[in-house]
Amino acid sequence: MFINRVTARKFKAICNYIAGWVIVMVGASALGMFAFGSFSIDRLFFILQLSMFVGLSHGIYDVVVLQDEMDHRSVSAALLIRSFYFVANISINYALCILIWDMESESGRLITAHGLSLVVEAFSSPKCHATIALMFLLAHMFTFLNTVHKKFGTRVFVNTILGKYQDPVEEDLIFMFIDLRHSTELAEELGHVKYSSFMKDYYKLLSNCCAENRGDIYQIAGDGAFLTWKTSSCKKKARPINCFYDFAICLERTKPRFLKKYGVAPSFKAGAHCGKVISTEVGNFGSEMAYHGDVLNTTSRIQSLCTKLGKDFLISEDLYIKLPLPLPHEYFCHKEGFFELRGKKKEILIFSLHTP
Repeated sequence: MFINRVTARKFKAICNYIAGWVIVMVGASALGMFAFGSFSIDRLFFILQLSMFVGLSHGIYDVVVLQDEMDHRSVSAALLIRSFYFVANISINYALCILIWDMESESGRLITAHGLSLVVEAFSSPKCHATIALMFLLAHMFTFLNTVHKKFGTRVFVNTILGKYQDPVEEDLIFMFIDLRHSTELAEELGHVKYSSFMKDYYKLLSNCCAENRGDIYQIAGDGAFLTWKTSSCKKKARPINCFYDFAICLERTKPRFLKKYGVAPSFKAGAHCGKVISTEVGNFGSEMAYHGDVLNTTSRIQSLCTKLGKDFLISEDLYIKLPLPLPHEYFCHKEGFFELRGKKKEILIFSLHTP
C-alpha cells in the first residue's frame, strides 16, 4: 500500500518515540535488576510492554495531537498541561499493563475484581511511585531532546552529540537556496505583524517538505532559506528535486488557505549546487553549525539568475551530473548556457528544470 511522505514522516516519528522509551526503560530496568541481584524476566517483559504503550501515547500526543509543532500556550500553561498528560498517560498505561497480565486468569477478561485489586495494590507500593516518577522525568527529557532535534535537524543533531563537528570536517554536500518571490511587496502590503505570521506559515510548510525528503534546513535569512543534503544520500534518489516538487504542490494545495487568511499566496524560486565544504561548530556560548566554502555563495548566485531567465528552478552542471536519471516527476533539464557569476572567475554551465 502506498504511503505518502507526510504519513511516513509521522509514522517514523512515532516509532522513534516508542524505540526511545523501550531502549531507556528496558535498559535501565535490566541494569537495576542486575545491580540489586533481583533479575526477573516477567518484570522485564512488563517494563517492555509499559514502555511501548507509553511511547506510543507520547508519540501520538506530540506528532498527531500537537501536529509536531511547538505548544503555542504560555510556558507555564504548556508545562502544566503536558505534566498532567504525562502523569495520566503513565498511570493509565501502568494500570492497563497490570490488567493485561491478569488476563491469564480463568475468566480471560480484561477488567475483573482481581485485576482491579492488583492495580490498587500496585499503586500503593513505593516501587510503583518511583517508576512513575522516573518515567515522568524521562517524558520531559524526551520532549526536550525532540525540541533540540527539530531545531538542528537529524544529521547535525546526531553528529553534534557525537562531537563530530568540534573540529572542522570536509563534507560533500548539496545546497538548495529557496527564495520567496515578491517578498518586499508582500511585507509592505501585509504589514510587519501579518507578514511575520505569513512567513511562519510559509516556513512551516517548507520545513515539513524538507524533513520528508531527509534534508536539513541550514539557515533561514529573511525571505530565503538554505536546505542541504549529503551528496551520497542523493545518488539513488534526487531528494532536492523531490523537495522542490513537494513544496510547489504543497503551496498549490494551501493557496486557498493563504488567500483567505492573508489575501495573497506565496510563490518561490530556487537554485541548487553541490561541492565540498568545511562543516564545523562556531562560537562558544550559543554556538551554531557553519558551512565554509564557495558552494553556498555559488548556490545563491545561481538562484539569483531565476528572475533574469524567467525560471523557477536552476541547477549547476556539477549537480546535474550527480543526480540519478531519469529525474523524478517527469522533470527534464534544459541547458541555459554558461554564465559568469559574481565573484567567480570561471563561467558555470546552468540547467533549468521543467515538466512536460
